[in-house]
Amino acid sequence: TWTPNEADSVDQGGDGGPLPVSLAQRKQLLELESAIVQSQDPQATLSHVAQQNGMSPQDLAGMLNRNRKELEETGQLEQMQTELDAAIMQGQGAGGGRSMSATLPRRIIGLVSSILVAIMKTAAVQISKKPKQSTILACLLFATVLVSYNAPRNGIVVFPPFSSGHTTIVQPPNDYLQNYFVSKWTSANGWDNSLPAQSKVAAKKKGSKSKKQPLFGVGMTSSLEIDTANAEEDVTVESTRNEDGYSLVASAYKLIPTSDSDDEDNLEQEYMEESVKSIFLERKFSEFIPGSSQSLKFRSFLVAAEGSDEEDDVVEGALMVMKMLGDFGRYGIEPMCFSYELEEEEEDDPMTHCVAYHTLKGGHFDGEVKFALEQTEEGIVVSVTLAIPQGGRAPPERLAKAMVSSMTESIVESSRIRTKQTLSRRSQSQLYRARASGSATLKRHLRYEQEKSQEEMAKDRKRKWKRNNPDAGRYRPTGCRGPSGSGPVHGF
Repeated sequence: TWTPNEADSVDQGGDGGPLPVSLAQRKQLLELESAIVQSQDPQATLSHVAQQNGMSPQDLAGMLNRNRKELEETGQLEQMQTELDAAIMQGQGAGGGRSMSATLPRRIIGLVSSILVAIMKTAAVQISKKPKQSTILACLLFATVLVSYNAPRNGIVVFPPFSSGHTTIVQPPNDYLQNYFVSKWTSANGWDNSLPAQSKVAAKKKGSKSKKQPLFGVGMTSSLEIDTANAEEDVTVESTRNEDGYSLVASAYKLIPTSDSDDEDNLEQEYMEESVKSIFLERKFSEFIPGSSQSLKFRSFLVAAEGSDEEDDVVEGALMVMKMLGDFGRYGIEPMCFSYELEEEEEDDPMTHCVAYHTLKGGHFDGEVKFALEQTEEGIVVSVTLAIPQGGRAPPERLAKAMVSSMTESIVESSRIRTKQTLSRRSQSQLYRARASGSATLKRHLRYEQEKSQEEMAKDRKRKWKRNNPDAGRYRPTGCRGPSGSGPVHGF
């Protein structure tokens, strides 16, 4: 402790009294100052220390300030402060990691808050200097955050009135499509048909193969016939406008050739037919869209029927996503519902199978899409038809052709790939069976040779035994030996 002079007190106009001269005492005062500053209540700590030394808080504060000032003038303050901080850190480390871990979150929070405050101050200064540029930059930042959040979730949906149908800026993910389709069913208690009102048209021209007058509505493509007699291995695309009550009919068909030359080709034809039928049953119409990017996607969904608790009672729907179909040349989502499915496969008649879907409200066009396959003498003809009745919204003709041709190419390519996979698995299975059969035959042959060698060795040993044993032929099953001159009557 120190005994101050009353004349040197701060109240009497002094500077707090004399200070110790040694560096150790000055260091102690600096440590005392640091302890007071880092305490939870510095003012109460200062009063307590001053009372313990018989001083007033003002005198103690003046002494500490004078000590710091003189150390600063002599250039020793920085070195002492560094040593003091190192000693404090070492003491905290020796005392355990609890204090360090307790102060680490506070330090991180303090650092983050200081950075945020600095950014806010800088932004406030820039806004006050350049309000227009700052507003544009803020809008760009907000748009960037919004795009990065929505792009992987829903593809950045464009809402009305900026879009006439469901449009996304980027390709929407499959999870969003399924959730959108199911929510559309549950929110409206079903799906709303977007086709125009049903109406009959006048009879067709002479030479038409159909004798029925088409009834426009759900299932209207069942009476629409497309001539595929000239189908070739290259896809053929056709379109007509304003004929027979249709504002637009776009169709594409392609031939999958088959041959009956030998058994292998017959087997390939059988596998091709099974592959095409499985694609139609699984609704895999857009597995291999031609092009570098997936510009078209078709997905089929099953939704529980309205007011039904049975698991088997479901309604089938589908979603078609296509680039350039939506507004602003972006991805358009077209909801569809199952219309009908026809399948004929008899021994005498050729195989035919067709599936159709009609559009629902919320899309970009009003019509029906039919997927069909027909077996001919040359092979299997796959066709896709888009029919838009009068009064319905129609996509651009170029886009409609691209739609039907892409899905036709996809169905044919999927059929070929599945056929190759089936043939490859069959070839591998035959190779495996051949190897297994050869291995089994070799094992049986080796076992036979081994048993034959063992039998020959046994015969050889028996022959040698009889030749070297004079009593070999006198053995009887009863255990009695024959009469001999010197041996016993009974051997055993």
